[in-house]
Amino acid sequence: MIKQISILFFLLVSITSFSQKTLSDYSYVVVPDQFSFLEGKDKYKINSLSTYLFNKFGFNAFLNSEVPNVKRCDGLYADLDHESSFFRTKLTVILKDCNGNIVYTGKEGNSKFKEYRRAYQDATRKAFESVERLNVQQKDIELAGETEAEIEVKTMTNATIEDSKTNPSTVKSSTMEPSKKPIKNISVKNLPRTKFLNYTKGAKSYLLRKTNQGYSLYEESTEAENGLVLTGTITVTNSEVNFKSTEGQMFDVYFDEDQNLSLFKGDGVVLYKLVR
Repeated sequence: MIKQISILFFLLVSITSFSQKTLSDYSYVVVPDQFSFLEGKDKYKINSLSTYLFNKFGFNAFLNSEVPNVKRCDGLYADLDHESSFFRTKLTVILKDCNGNIVYTGKEGNSKFKEYRRAYQDATRKAFESVERLNVQQKDIELAGETEAEIEVKTMTNATIEDSKTNPSTVKSSTMEPSKKPIKNISVKNLPRTKFLNYTKGAKSYLLRKTNQGYSLYEESTEAENGLVLTGTITVTNSEVNFKSTEGQMFDVYFDEDQNLSLFKGDGVVLYKLVR
């Protein structure tokens, strides 16, 4: 009888372990714009630092204000547990699922620095040391209600380079002054590594998605069935980065140090500003 109970217990534990999702089974992690124990968004830059460290250690991380149109329960939701004394600042990484259940609690990172900015950043980096050891490799993100194939076959209803229809050789940006025009430089050193990035041009919003060949650029549109319309693709080679619109126009591409996106054709430039 005891033997049978032991076998049954072992089977139950095995089934539970087998069915439990790992952190790599989720496709992204959301970092809040502001932690509850601090006043102000991205105070001491620890929200953007946490996002950076998650991305560095195998997660697809976004600040809450920058999350693309994804399935809510495909992701994890991060927080930092805060406990401080007069002598130490202590932070712990916590991850929850879409139902608020804690799926991971890291090891405490603490700092002895007295200056707040140094203390919080130091404690955050130390808290992420246990996250690094997890060797997470999250799967690719899927946009909510839309497959990659469905995205790629969409036609451009409101072109990114609309002005180029009448005079393709002189595309001008309405979002920048001529004196602030970025220097043309076909360079691959500033290419984004994040799976998704949000941009604006004028009053319109755009989503840049990383692909195996380079990137795809989508315009957010309420007229589109799933809210996104493909405007063009960016291909990357060893020495060149080029944009091809869905209308067949070709542009040189430049990402500056802040990862703002510029498209060049002749003397004209179209600037997309990164949303942070």
